[in-house]
Amino acid sequence: MTQPAAGQGGAGRRFLINMIGATGLVFGFLPMVKYLLDLDLFDFTVAPYAWLELDGVARFLPPAMVLVTSLVLAYVLERGAPQT
Repeated sequence: MTQPAAGQGGAGRRFLINMIGATGLVFGFLPMVKYLLDLDLFDFTVAPYAWLELDGVARFLPPAMVLVTSLVLAYVLERGAPQT
């Protein structure tokens, strides 16, 4: 196996890491901000969790799971990225 030249093959991985991070922010962090501050601006971020009909502290669990999973996945992909 040959290693790709410096600067090649990393763009796709970098894009994937950025998309995972954006997903974690939009569907992990912003729903928690919406729940804490009761902002109507971020209603679109809690739409995937509305069908669960969770109340109280339990409504923080799905966004927290999304945020933690996206952070771990982005970290693992970053650690495996070739050094440039």
